[in-house]
Amino acid sequence: MVIYGERGVGKTSLANVVDSTVYVLDKAGKPPETVTRRLVIKSVANTEDTFSSIWHRLFSEFFWPDVSLSPDNPAYHRTTRDTFGLPETLGIDDVRRVLSSVSGMVFIIDEFDQASREVSKRFTELIKALSDLAVDCTIILVGVSETVDKLIEDHASISRAISQVKVERMKASELKKILETAEKALDISFAEDASNLIIHLSQGLPHYTHLIGLHAVRSAAARLSLTTVERDDVFEALKTAVKQAEQSVAEKHTTATHSAHKSALYRKVLLACAVTAARNHDALGYFSPSSVIEPLADILKKTVTLATFTNHLTDFSQEKRGSILERDGQPWGYRFRFRDPLLVPYIFMDGLESGISNAQGLVQMLGGS
Repeated sequence: MVIYGERGVGKTSLANVVDSTVYVLDKAGKPPETVTRRLVIKSVANTEDTFSSIWHRLFSEFFWPDVSLSPDNPAYHRTTRDTFGLPETLGIDDVRRVLSSVSGMVFIIDEFDQASREVSKRFTELIKALSDLAVDCTIILVGVSETVDKLIEDHASISRAISQVKVERMKASELKKILETAEKALDISFAEDASNLIIHLSQGLPHYTHLIGLHAVRSAAARLSLTTVERDDVFEALKTAVKQAEQSVAEKHTTATHSAHKSALYRKVLLACAVTAARNHDALGYFSPSSVIEPLADILKKTVTLATFTNHLTDFSQEKRGSILERDGQPWGYRFRFRDPLLVPYIFMDGLESGISNAQGLVQMLGGS
C-alpha cells in the first residue's frame, strides 16, 4: 500500500491508526478469543537510509523465542538478526526470508520520500518478489508526493500488488468538524468569525487546523475565557505557531521579500498571494495569477493589473527568492502555490506587524466580516 499526498494533509495520522483499524477489521464477526492481534511495526525513513538500514531497524522491533530455553532465561528472546543469521547488509532475499515467517505482519515506512531513489527501486523489487511468491505480509509506504510515480520507482511493474491511497486536502466543512469535535471535548465554543478564520488559514490542511485551534484555545484560557474562543485568540495563536518554526520560516520570508528599495512590492505581493491561497478552494492549494489582483488592490488601495506583479510571482518561484512558490503549468496558464503552507500564517503576522494590513482588513480580505 502507498499513502501519499501533500505535507500536512494527514498521511502520518492515517498511518498511525492502521494498527487499531487492522485489529477492528480482523475481529469483525469473530469471537474475541479467536482473534490474534497482528504486529504492526513502524519506522521513519531519512536521507541517510539504505534498504538494509530500514529493514534492520524494523526487524529490531520484535523478537523470537528460543524454545530450547526457559522463558525466564535472559537469552530466551532472540533478535531477528540472530534467529535468521542475517548479514550486516540485507538483500531482498534476506528480507523476503524473514517476512515469509511472520505471517500477517504490517510494516509501515513513513517519510518514504526522504529515502533515495535507489532505496525506492529496491522496495519496488521487494514488493514484486513478495507478490510473486504470495507472501502474507503488508508493507505501507507513506510519503510526500503528488503522484505515486514520484514516490515509487517503476511503480507500474507492481501496480497490481499495491493499493494507492491519495490523501487530499480537506474541505472547509471537514475542517469545521475538527473544531466542532474540540468544542464537545473541551466544553468550549469557537466564535463564528474565529472558526472561519482558522479554516481559511488552514488551507485544507488538518495539521494547521489542529495547530492554530490548539493555540487559540490556550489563548482563550490564558485570558480566563472558559467558554468562547474569539478572533483575537486566533491571531495570538498565529504568533505562537509562527514562533515554533520561526527560524526556518523567517529566513524563507526574508529571502523572498528582501530588497534595497523601500518602494519594492515584494512584501505586499507576497501578502496578497497568502490571502489568495488562504481563501482558495483548489484541492492542491494552487492559485492563478488573476486571483491575486483583488487582494493586492485592497492592500495597495489602488487599481492593479497582472503586469503590476507578474514578475514578482516569477521571482518567488526562482532560487534567488528562495523558490517560496511552486509554479506549475504552461506559460500561458501558470498557477502557483506555497511550498511551505506554514509560511502563509507567518506572512499574515508580518503584514499585521509591519502595518501593511490590520486585523479587520485581513479578515475582510479573507472573506470574513
